[in-house]
Amino acid sequence: MIIKEFREIDKVKNIIIGFPSVGMVGSIASEFIIHKLGFEEVGHIRSEKLPALAIIRKSKPEAPIRIYQKDQTIVIVSDVMIPDSAAHNFAEELANWIKSKKPKEIIILGGSDKKKDGDKTYVISWKDKYLDDVGLDHMKLGFVVGIYGPLMMELKERGMGGYLILAEARHRPDPLAAAKIIRHVSKRIGLKVDPSALEKEAKRKDELPENKKWDPYPSIYS
Repeated sequence: MIIKEFREIDKVKNIIIGFPSVGMVGSIASEFIIHKLGFEEVGHIRSEKLPALAIIRKSKPEAPIRIYQKDQTIVIVSDVMIPDSAAHNFAEELANWIKSKKPKEIIILGGSDKKKDGDKTYVISWKDKYLDDVGLDHMKLGFVVGIYGPLMMELKERGMGGYLILAEARHRPDPLAAAKIIRHVSKRIGLKVDPSALEKEAKRKDELPENKKWDPYPSIYS
């Protein structure tokens, strides 16, 4: 795996991580923050073990996993799932890179299966202090699949501070769940970003006929 920095990334206080999960919550929330606050792309992650593809946006190719920065906040966002066969090695190398930046706090964004009429947002942390400090519901029993499981364990082994936030979401792009996460992150680290556009998109999406798909690109980010 290669983590390429376009310029030196330093003076990092917070790192936000958003990868595809239930409802694409982590990816949608991360992309929204990046676009609305004008984060600069400062690096990307590449690996021969990842799917062979590029993301096309405004007729230009982008790496599927990108690193952005504004002030002292880093956002790592991915448009692709990390294959299970590569997840442990990927998590180990990413955790090593994160530790080298010496962040104060790491916030991982994701979604969980939506229960009937469920609208909870959960916290999972490898450090006890965050379980009550962040003011979210506790997920007392369950499991996390994909990259987030091994990544949390690698961060725990390195003594890094942070937590995973999971919003209950549908198994399709869920802008409302992403908006809930953004409101939490904004309050937590002082980002001035208003996710009301996502909430409007959620209402519009729900009004679409069943045979119409809602596409988060470019409606949310334009």
